[in-house]
Amino acid sequence: MSTIRLYVDSPIVVGQTIALDSGRARYVSRVLRLRRGDQVVLFDGSGPEFHGTLVTLGKNAADIDVTEEISANRESPLRIHLLQGVSRGDRMDHVVQKTTELGVARITPVLTEYSVVKLTGDRAAKRVHHWQGIAASACEQCGRNVLPVIGEPVALRTALGSFVGQPGTRIFLDPRGDAGSAEQLPEDNALTLLIGPEGGFSAEETELAAAAGFAATRFGPRVLRTETAAVAAIAMLQSRFGDLS
Repeated sequence: MSTIRLYVDSPIVVGQTIALDSGRARYVSRVLRLRRGDQVVLFDGSGPEFHGTLVTLGKNAADIDVTEEISANRESPLRIHLLQGVSRGDRMDHVVQKTTELGVARITPVLTEYSVVKLTGDRAAKRVHHWQGIAASACEQCGRNVLPVIGEPVALRTALGSFVGQPGTRIFLDPRGDAGSAEQLPEDNALTLLIGPEGGFSAEETELAAAAGFAATRFGPRVLRTETAAVAAIAMLQSRFGDLS
């Protein structure tokens, strides 16, 4: 049986007993089909992981005794901040899930001129909470113990304004960009990647990105969908500068 990993959204300490909520308890009993006495691995997103034992299990309740703290660093040396144009349907979910698995450190959803999805107020807060849940599930699967930070949706102009005049390596995907940019990136441990939504960037947004220090980059001869571009670009960057080999 493979190792069962569970994310807990509160700090974990050795010796405590963690009570799972009814939804997680049903998941543990009905989906994972765990039994009392089974061993699990817990993490709270702060870095370490913890061994635990399932001590009680009912239809809607489960308790886990935390027995041991283990240091396990699976974070990439390359800290990638993804500025992702918000896309419709489950495309954004796919981006959050797959880039989390690939080791992204931060995701900022950006709203562009051509964005189909408009997020404000309560709707934006609900989407962020949804994406955070997807990231947590991805961490359970891939072995990460640190959750990527997922920011509130922000207008692209506002996001770019925070980079003007600041140091750092920044690129944005553009089918008209320089195909050699990815090969010439300095081996820095921090990088910001900007990817547009389905409709791409307007001419003004392209100019704003350039003014904020983002280098237009083309990864290969084909135009990728927004959800494919994020995954392909981060995989390439992790392979060259991070921990994929």
